[in-house]
Amino acid sequence: MSEAPATASDTTDTAAPGPSLLRVRDLAVDFKVPVRGSLRAARLRAVSGVDLDIRRGEILGVVGESGCGKSTTGRAILQLLKPSQGTVAFDGTELTTLSRGRMRAMRRRMQMIFQDPFASLNPRMSIGELIEEPLLVHSDLSAAGRRAKALETMQLVGLSSRWHDRYPHEFSGGQRQRVGIARALVSNPEFVVADEPVSALDVSVQAQIVNLLEQLQEELGLTMMFIAHDLAVVRHLCDRIAVMYLGTVVEVGECEDMYTSPRHPYTQALLSAVPIPDPLVEVERKRRILTGDVPSPLNPPTGCRFRTRCWKAQDVCATQEPKLTTTGDGHQVACHFPENPGPQDHPLVAVAGDR
Repeated sequence: MSEAPATASDTTDTAAPGPSLLRVRDLAVDFKVPVRGSLRAARLRAVSGVDLDIRRGEILGVVGESGCGKSTTGRAILQLLKPSQGTVAFDGTELTTLSRGRMRAMRRRMQMIFQDPFASLNPRMSIGELIEEPLLVHSDLSAAGRRAKALETMQLVGLSSRWHDRYPHEFSGGQRQRVGIARALVSNPEFVVADEPVSALDVSVQAQIVNLLEQLQEELGLTMMFIAHDLAVVRHLCDRIAVMYLGTVVEVGECEDMYTSPRHPYTQALLSAVPIPDPLVEVERKRRILTGDVPSPLNPPTGCRFRTRCWKAQDVCATQEPKLTTTGDGHQVACHFPENPGPQDHPLVAVAGDR
């Protein structure tokens, strides 16, 4: 017999426990998309109704398939993209209603590490100039003070001070990403959005950058939103994980809980698609359960957006959109029929937990 849909009486308030540095509610971002044969543009809702709490001093990982709205959410939180609706409160200040001048002053406290370490750097500027540039806007330091701060930050991220006057094309991908990290940190921000900072790098270099981010977070007390595809990297680095699907958040929980007890079918499907570096276990475990293609965000399914790929979908899933609700242990899930599987139900989880 199927479980009954979650009701309001089964849930508590969706706010994360503990002090939140960032509180996002009902965030949505729309884009206009040209339609062939028409003079009118269609509306594409890339992010729809996202609720997130990011606690001070933690790393929140955001995962999901390509095109699910992870990067758009990060940019909208920093107001690099203007949200179509919703609120973003940073340390009690509502960002969506700030004037341009006040938002510019607020940006010193929040920065972004971009995905492409080459495209995000101006090739006509030396790395010293690139790192010093935020200080021109967010500080009143003299030229000598800016240079000293830039050199200090370069050493912090593992770049030699001798490279201050070199240009981006003279560096490897990993070194360029360190430049991007230094530029994000030089103004001493409290909150950083890291938008897939290792996806464009070689595997060996990825480990170095992940270890660097972990070290910097501990030393500087940063609060971070870490956007990634690699579930192993997220598990190593993050305190909590938010899973996104087609512009919505479908599950949020403590890192180990997400890997040992995933509640949403999509999270279970993501874990089932990760290969296990053990051929015997890989052969014996259940067949991967994530099938089909992601629906078009121009015409998302009614009700639950995952229902067209979900093996548990019933009539209620087509008519009612599940809300992100909190269980007794603080885990959040948006599903009419959530479950709490044990490691025996997910060989991937059991093997990963033993390592």
